[in-house]
Order: sequence, then C-alpha cells, then structure tokens
Amino acid sequence: MLEFLQGADGSRKRLAAALGVALAAALLLSSCGTKAPLEGREAEALVERVLEEERVPGAAVAIWYQGKPVLQRGFGVTNVDYPHPVDENTLFKLASTTKAFTTAALGLLVEEGRLDWNDRVVDHLPQFRLADPWITREFRIVDLLTHRSGLGPGAGDLMLWPQPNHFTRADVLAGLQYLPLTLQFRADYAYDNLLYIVAGELIAEISGMSYEDFVQTRLLDAMGLQNCYAGPVPAAARANLADPHRLEAGVLVVDTPNLAGDEPIVLAAAGGMHCSAADMITWLRTLLAGGTTPSGKTLFSAETRDRLWKPVTLMPMSAERAERDGGSFYAYALGWRVQDMHGVRVIHHTGSLSGMYAWAAVVPDKDLAMVVLMNRSAGAARQALIYSLLKPYLGAPDRDWLSYFQALYGGGKAAVPEPDLLPPPDGLVAVSDAALSGRYRDPWFGDIVIEKNNGQLRWRSEKSPRLVGTLTAAGTGVWALEWDDRSLNADAWLVADRNASGTLILTMQAKSRGVDFSYDFPDLRFERVPTGDQSDL
Repeated sequence: MLEFLQGADGSRKRLAAALGVALAAALLLSSCGTKAPLEGREAEALVERVLEEERVPGAAVAIWYQGKPVLQRGFGVTNVDYPHPVDENTLFKLASTTKAFTTAALGLLVEEGRLDWNDRVVDHLPQFRLADPWITREFRIVDLLTHRSGLGPGAGDLMLWPQPNHFTRADVLAGLQYLPLTLQFRADYAYDNLLYIVAGELIAEISGMSYEDFVQTRLLDAMGLQNCYAGPVPAAARANLADPHRLEAGVLVVDTPNLAGDEPIVLAAAGGMHCSAADMITWLRTLLAGGTTPSGKTLFSAETRDRLWKPVTLMPMSAERAERDGGSFYAYALGWRVQDMHGVRVIHHTGSLSGMYAWAAVVPDKDLAMVVLMNRSAGAARQALIYSLLKPYLGAPDRDWLSYFQALYGGGKAAVPEPDLLPPPDGLVAVSDAALSGRYRDPWFGDIVIEKNNGQLRWRSEKSPRLVGTLTAAGTGVWALEWDDRSLNADAWLVADRNASGTLILTMQAKSRGVDFSYDFPDLRFERVPTGDQSDL
C-alpha cells in the first residue's frame, strides 16, 4: 500500500479505458495560454475547493519559491470524530516520501567512508539472501534503492500491511530468499519496499545505532526540525497528529488508528516517518541548498545531494503521462523520482498508505519546493493539488486539473469505476470444505489456519491479524475469500493443488484488477502442515 499506488500508470490506463468519453473530454480541457503561479488567497481557495469536492478531512500544504514562502498552512481537521484544526505543524504520515531520508542517511555514511554505494550488501549484512545466489553475491547498496532487483512489484509487502501485524525486520530479511525473482535484475523497474527496510538495517549495522536514532539525530535534529520523527511519535506531540480516513458507505470514517505508538514499526525506513509540512519545507530547502540547512549548517555535500538525484532506473512512461506532463523522461534515482516536465527537471516522490497521502517535490532550476500532506487516500485530490500548484511554475498550459483527475479516477460528480472483477480461476484438484480445514505454511508469510466456525469456512493469518475472512466454494478446488475488514478492498481467490508427494498446496489470486499490488497474493504458496507439526513458525 506504500505506493504504498506506485504502479499507478497501469491502473490509470485501465481506469481511462473504463471511463472512455469522460476522460477524453477531460483531456481537452485547456485554455489558451498559461496561468501564473497561484499566490496567497488564490492558492488557498484552490486547496479548499479540492478538499471539499474530494471529501478530504484535512491537509497541510507548503510552497517555497525563490527564497520566500508562498503558502504554508493547514486546512480542515485531523480527525472527523474529534475535530482539531490542521496547521503547518500537524504531523502526517510521510509514507514513501520517507525513502529520501533513508538514502540521505546512507549518503552521510558514504561521506564518512564507512561504506560505498557500490559495496556488496552481503559484505555488511551476511544474512541477506535473494532467491538467486549470483544476484545475492552481486547485489550492491545502490540496488537496494532503485527498484531494479528482479522482484515483482510490491513483493513481500504482506509482511508490512495491513497494519498492525506481528512481522519483524528479521522476518523481512529471512523471507526475501523465498520471494520469486520474476523480472530482470538491473533491467526491469518494479517498485518495492522490503529492500528499503534492508537499507535501514544496513544503516543500523554500519552506524551502531538504530535506523530511527540515526535519522533522528544525524538528519532531523541536525536540521532543527521540531515536528518530524523517524521513530515513535512522543506522547506530548500526539495532540497535533492527523489520523487516516476513508469513505465507508459515503461517510468519512477514521481508518486504522495512526500507528504512532511507543515501539518502532517494521516499515520505518520504507515509509514510517511522521512530519509536518513546515518541517518538510525545511528539509527540501536544505536539499535545494546542496545539503546546507537554512540556519547555515552543512549536513552533507552538494555532491552527495546530486548523487541522490542522479537517475538510475528508467520508469515506464505512458503516452498519457507524456502528454499530460509535457515530457519524455521518467526515472528513479535514490529515493526520488526524476522527470522532465515542460522542459524543466522536477524531482519528486509520492507517499501512499491507507488513509494517508503525501507528496514532496523540488525544482532546482526554479528554486522551488512543494509539500502536500493529506489524511485521506484520495488520488484525484492529491494529483489535482500537485498539478494545479506545480504546473504554473513550469509555464505549462492552463487546465482544470481537478476535473481532469476526477474523470480519470472517479470523484467529485464523476462515477467511481466499479472494480474490474476477474472470473474464478480453473480448479486443479477436487477438495471438499472439510478436507480443506487445517494449518498451512508459506516460507515467508508464515502460518494460516482454515477451519469451520458456525457453519462457515474461515481463513485467518497468524502473523497478520486483520487478514481474516470467509471462504465460499466457487468451483472445484476454488474458493472466494472475502475479508471481514471491508476497508482492505482486496478479496481473493484461493486455489487448491497437490505437489508430487500429494501434499495439499494453496495459492491465491486477486479477485479484481483494482487490488493494490502490495497484496502480493501470487507470491504466496501455502503447504499443508502435517498433523503433529502444528507449531507456529
């Protein structure tokens, strides 16, 4: 879920095909000429319109341009049940915009000579393993950060969410070797989160500090940030903490609680930070200044900053994106995406977690920095804010971006597309409901239990307690798995098979094309645990 929508181009194309005429009309929405950058009340009015139409409870937006703040304030509330005004110091989850802090932390260690970007990962973390021994030996630190590992999109993300769960960082390191390498190493782009967790463990191993402590002391505290946390948010700071939201039957409700507890979380290095819009602007200004903070303190060199922004892995760029962005280049650097937009280099990253969306961007040639933080997963809203606020600085043609993205995603007055349901897969072996009951084990996800309860066949994960649901027969050896927690939007097909020795094997597939790739069901292969070996992993 961290990008927690990172495979967005494919999803957008499918949505565009479904929306047809509505999208085509939106593509034509442009006026003659360009629009000047929004300032003051005009920018505020735009944000208010987007939040109102897209039903986003709260947001914080900040823009810094040529040495001056253009906008830095909060909108709406942190929680619809206990309303507290959002301001520029409100804490939001950063989701995958955290990754840039992780790469900067590694940059500090590189500058100190304690590692090199091209060091082999196994030379620092001997327990690191991927499915291929040669790739394991050749895997470099830069490969952890650039989404070209050979793993499929979101591989292993079920160890991260839905939150809360019982997986550990040790589980992530141990589980990597069981995930299939379905793409070409250093050739194919596929977004991942697990390898950033490995990067966080590398920072801990080299520095002798936890990932959270290193980033907090060497980056956040060194910049003088007052409302930015790499680890657990202190209790005293939680009064101004935004909570995630979702729409349920047309009503805004608080999603899973904002996990700002007292213990570090597994995904910290991939997407676990909390920060305010005001502090994020300080961070981006430090990057624009080549590693020197607004107060004049040098954190790292301009050479290190430039290395973080150097493109490494080409990303897919659809004709739709090329037309919309006025460019032809799109790549991943180290914790950042880099692209040309209307002839200008834009360096940016989104962040996506359940109920929380973020975006951070810098445009060095314009001395421009922008931050958008929101407490609802609303794709049309985030994209409309990004494009409406950024594009005028690039001299782009004027367009009603809110209408455009509402047509693309569904939202506002546009109908939200129905899930593109997939038919049940073909069954492989005949298995009755009674015979299906038992304990099953996947080498990286752990144990599940299937059992009859009040006449229903129930599926539950031992390490991911929100993954509990009901199985309904849908064919020979095929069951529909419907999760109790309907906010997951990730129902699945369960398919039974047997291996050469006759042991029952279970695999899973998503029930619709719209299921987020972080529900990486195809990588699961559950083998029945023999009676007498029913202990937990």
